[in-house]
Amino acid sequence: MKPTVFHPHVFALLACSLGASAQAQAQAPAASPIKGGTLVMPVHVGEPATYDCHGTNSPAVMWRVAPHYSTLLKINADNFPQVTGDLAKSWTVSPDNLSYRFTLHPNIKFHDGSTLTSADVKASFDRLRNPPAGVVSLRQGMLADVNTIETPDDNTVVFTFKRKNAAALQLLAMPYACVYSAKLMASDPSYPTKRVMGTGPFRFVRHTPGSEWVGERFNDYFLAGKPYLDGIRLLNVSPVAATNALLAGQVHFTMQGLTPPEVARVTGARGDKVVVRGGGAATTFLPWFAINNQRDGLKDPRVRRALNLALDRWGASKAMEQMTPMFRVGGLLRPGSTFARDDAELAKLPGFGRDIEAARKEAKRLLAAAGQSNLKITVVNNRAFTYFGVYVADQLSRIGVTVDHQALDTPQVAARRISGDYDLIFDSPAEYSDDPSIQLAYFEPFSTNRANLARFGDPKVVALYQAQLQDFNPQSRKQRVRDLESYLMEQSFVMPLFWQSRKRVMDAQLRGLEGDYGSNYVKIDLADVWFDGGAKK
Repeated sequence: MKPTVFHPHVFALLACSLGASAQAQAQAPAASPIKGGTLVMPVHVGEPATYDCHGTNSPAVMWRVAPHYSTLLKINADNFPQVTGDLAKSWTVSPDNLSYRFTLHPNIKFHDGSTLTSADVKASFDRLRNPPAGVVSLRQGMLADVNTIETPDDNTVVFTFKRKNAAALQLLAMPYACVYSAKLMASDPSYPTKRVMGTGPFRFVRHTPGSEWVGERFNDYFLAGKPYLDGIRLLNVSPVAATNALLAGQVHFTMQGLTPPEVARVTGARGDKVVVRGGGAATTFLPWFAINNQRDGLKDPRVRRALNLALDRWGASKAMEQMTPMFRVGGLLRPGSTFARDDAELAKLPGFGRDIEAARKEAKRLLAAAGQSNLKITVVNNRAFTYFGVYVADQLSRIGVTVDHQALDTPQVAARRISGDYDLIFDSPAEYSDDPSIQLAYFEPFSTNRANLARFGDPKVVALYQAQLQDFNPQSRKQRVRDLESYLMEQSFVMPLFWQSRKRVMDAQLRGLEGDYGSNYVKIDLADVWFDGGAKK
């Protein structure tokens, strides 16, 4: 067995935390959840740059802070991507689909003992859609259609939209919309960046950078009987160390998907003490290389389309499966979802044809027509995904493009994203829903959407996006979405790679995470997780 590699501080806490968690005694499945135990899981995506849900789209933040906060609505993991309530006990929609009235659960408490009211919901969404100076909101554009937020009483909040929005409930269910204390924000609008205090199932205890993140059950949580766990301990380790810890029985599960060789290694070592979950459905996680439309050689859509045509996605898929959970071929919409194309339809889009030699011949023709037969580009990549950069460099060399592949650490990549100093740059949008208004919001104009690393603004994209957003007819909306996807791929603003298919191995006594979920951002509050057999401290 290979040794487990951890941060030095992690060794000491593993012995005490696992001793206080699940007892590894085989028992018949319990009929209902049992309280007790501390969940130990690794977080393999680095340290959080902020504690603020509103200013991030990073799992390094969300996987840590989500258990401490509540949202108005959330995505129903077991009926993905439908919406269910969180703080909202119920809601009604006006006949014109412009007004959404939410009734909150009664007696919701913040972790400091204060009472949550509709004013806190309003203040939090106002901060998201119109952040004060110095506050970052990455989801401001997604809430642009919200006209007013009113609070007729302490338990009621009413959202009025400027126009019909087919994804209104989905947008209000974003996991980034953590509800903060209006009182604390009034004194310091940036408090969520440095203090964790919400109404979620777990109260924040401590964060030791480089080592651990700890939470404990919040006994005044508004959903009776939950959470089931006594506490949570999230360990900061590398992806390799996360898998080794699972293999050694030092953690209960990992958020990351495992490759077939990794699954075989863990299950072979641990036998019936672990189970394999998921891996059948793709999740809403599509890494790609954004193509910088502000670079002279890449302003021409013929050049960008040539780059996409060079990639043999179908041929590389099987090889990718052996080294990464990101191996599923698909367009810009999650494979298997309502709006996605089947393989035959997908093959008609640029870059997804089955005849790679014909595609590369066309790519060379396009480059020649654009006067770029000897194109040289810089590809900025995250070091953790070096294999994607190597793959793209190899594929582009087949059409005569010379690539300077720069695999950098996360802080350096972040700096290049801000500066725009790249031709292609690795990006990995991980969304919480496959509704196209959320999945394709990335392509809103760079002038108002700094998440758009392709750095473009196209009026036709705006028009097509808005048309599908306001269409409540399922069939016509589907066609509008297809039209938008076709145009995006014809213009080739980004170079899609492969969708994630997340197969996870977890402790056999762990319950509440059995599904093959469509997103990495569902069930991350951990309120429904429990141990069969009690797992008493």
